[in-house]
Parts: sequence; C-alpha cells; structure tokens
Amino acid sequence: MKTLKEIYQANEELNYIDSSLYSRYRVKAGLRNDNGTGVKVGLTKICDVIGYKFVHEKKYNIDGQLIYRGYPINYLVDKQPKDHVFGFEEVAFLLIFGTLPTEEQLQEFKDYLLNFKMGPVDLQYETPNILNALQIEVLKLYAKDPSADTDDLEERMMKGLNILASIPLFTFSYARNKVFKSYPYPDKSLAENILCMARGNDQYTLEEARILDILLMVHADHGGGNNSTFANVVISSTGTDIYSCISAAIGSLKGPKHGGANCKVTNMFKAIFHEVGFTTDKLTLKKIANRLLDKDFFDHSGLIYGIGHAIYTKSDPRALLIQQQCEMLAKSKGQEDIYNCIHTFEKVAVEVMKERKGIDVCANVDYYSGYVYSLLGIENDLFTPLFAISRTAGWVSHHLENRQSNRKLIRPANVYVGEMEGNE
Repeated sequence: MKTLKEIYQANEELNYIDSSLYSRYRVKAGLRNDNGTGVKVGLTKICDVIGYKFVHEKKYNIDGQLIYRGYPINYLVDKQPKDHVFGFEEVAFLLIFGTLPTEEQLQEFKDYLLNFKMGPVDLQYETPNILNALQIEVLKLYAKDPSADTDDLEERMMKGLNILASIPLFTFSYARNKVFKSYPYPDKSLAENILCMARGNDQYTLEEARILDILLMVHADHGGGNNSTFANVVISSTGTDIYSCISAAIGSLKGPKHGGANCKVTNMFKAIFHEVGFTTDKLTLKKIANRLLDKDFFDHSGLIYGIGHAIYTKSDPRALLIQQQCEMLAKSKGQEDIYNCIHTFEKVAVEVMKERKGIDVCANVDYYSGYVYSLLGIENDLFTPLFAISRTAGWVSHHLENRQSNRKLIRPANVYVGEMEGNE
C-alpha cells in the first residue's frame, strides 16, 4: 500500500498550474503587472516607495526614494542630533501618529516603550527559530489581555505599542536563554538597549549605537505592498485582533524571499570569501557573479542575493545609507579589505545583471545590512528578528490605518482551471 506521501507525489501533475495560463486568463501572478510593477490594491498615508516614473505611459527609472508620512528617509536620518540616539523612536512615533513628535511627546513615547515591564516568559520552545518564538509570544499577549478583541482604535493603538515594546525583550530572552522582563537601560534608546542585550554588556560606542539606530529607522516601514505588511492588512480587514495580525506578519517576514534575505546575503559573502578571498579584482568577481546566475555557485538558485528590487531600479535609498555607515564602521574596525571586496562585488553584480538580463538593478537593503550587523557583534540568527523589531512600527501603523479607513473585507478571487468531473 502506498503511503500518503507517495500518493501525493504520484498525483503532483494534477496540482501543477502551467504558468502560461496566468496570461491566458489575465490573472496577475504574484500581484504583479506585466511590466513588473505591483498591482494597486489599497490606499495609504503612511509610506511611499518610489523607484520609477511613467511619462506618456513609458517607464523611466529614477533614484529611489523612501517616504515616511511625507518625509524622505534621508531627511529623517540627517536631522538626528549627533549627541544622542533616538531616531527609531521618532520614526515609530511618526508612522503611528502621523506627525513628528515634539520633544515632550518623544520623551513620553520613549518612556512608555523603554519602561515597559513584561510578564512571565516561557523559554521552553519546541521551535529552533526565533521568529516562530516571537509569533508564539505575541499570541500569548492576546491570551493575557482581557479586552484583546476590542475594535476601539485608541485601545488597538496601545496594544500595538505594547507589542512594539515587547518584541525586543522576547527576542533577546529567547536568544540568550535569559528572561529580560524589562530593558536594562530605560533612560537610553532602543538601539542602545539592543546592543547591550545582544552583547551582554554596555561596552558600545556612540558611533555603533547611531549606526544600529539608522538600521532600525530604514527597516521601520516600506509601504503597504511588501509581503508582511500586506499579510497584516489582509488579516486586519477581517476585524480580528491586532495580536493575530502582527503574528501573521512575523510569519511572512520569516520567509527567505522577504526578511530572511539578509542571512542569504551574508552566507553568499562567506562562500565568495572562501572561493576567492577578499579580492577586489573585477574579473575574478565577475566570474563569481556569472556562476551565481548560472546556478553553478553557492546555493545554485540562480540568484545574486542583495542585488535587485521590485521597485527600486537605479538606487535603493536604504542601501545607500547603510553602505555609507558600513564603510565608516569597517574602517574603524580594521576590515577595509572585506568592505572593499563587498563594495566591488556590488558594482560588478550590477554590471553583470545588465549584460545578462538587460535590466537596471541596484543593491537593496539586504546587501550591506547583514555585514553591518556582524560588524556590530550581532550574530546571523538575530538579523531577521532585528528586522521584525523595527518593522513592527510599520505593521502597527498599517493595522490602525486599515481599521480606521479601509474597513472593507479584502477578498480577492481566483480563476478555476481544473477539470470538471461528473458532467455529461
């Protein structure tokens, strides 16, 4: 007798959908238009992502922009004072409340987040992945909340702030097998507290804290169309609780095509260094780039991780900001040879993509972020959880916006292309 796995394998052809059927039935596979742009499915005032423009129906690539509530990310980063580090807190406030905070408002917001006291945490998980552990803990917050299902906007907002304050504590409680019921330094910034919990001490420089703060800022949101935010919004449209929505977003972010890409980039670099060392020879690196595309190197996926983006074409503003910080930090830590190799490979990979595929691409946010985390003494397993910590600000913002303004249930449709049995 065949096992259920064998039965399923024997019938795999019955479940296969030919890709040509999407165009035949005019279905947008992956919610993408034929020109690669995303299908417009919603409205938002929170964040805009710009990488091209249309003039007389012709697409033109332009330098990328990331806009939070009307403010370019570069402006928000550049306006931060040099003597303290609260950029992420300011950005989170902006995304959630819709306006930049006054000094007093920022202080109140920061005090609420950093003085948060967490309840009991059970570190005995059966999952080896921190993202799954975060999902479990967020859903536990639902169980402890006597009014978890309220649809009152202000109440949902406060629950969202509690989730935002909890996720860093959950992350490092799990990662260090040591319960953090509160932040070690509530008078400091989230970036500084993350460095302390990640390293197990308070030995960090202001430069390191500022760089981590910038990483948190650029990851805080990316429009309503990214996979995890869209998953959050789809579920929010049902009217369910905010804990379920944020848990679903975390599950989406775990995927290697979304939040897990930074780890893929890091492992790709390790493979390159092992193969050719910290070279800056363009010919050598070009051979590596071609081998990656030919599925003859690293994970044989045919991808050059960290290169290319669905919207950004000429440049990703997040990658540019991180690259600047990466160069400075690498020099201060005596790793110029590694940085130079990575930076040269970026240029070569862009050239190869143009030669091979005829498309303009750029390094995306994942290209340098993993290496910067490594320079900060943060291990690979924490890269995507750090992404989740930051992106929670955006998830909460979009959840609240959806509950306030876009209350229609999101219910897309599929076209049935299977057989019809039993008909005469």
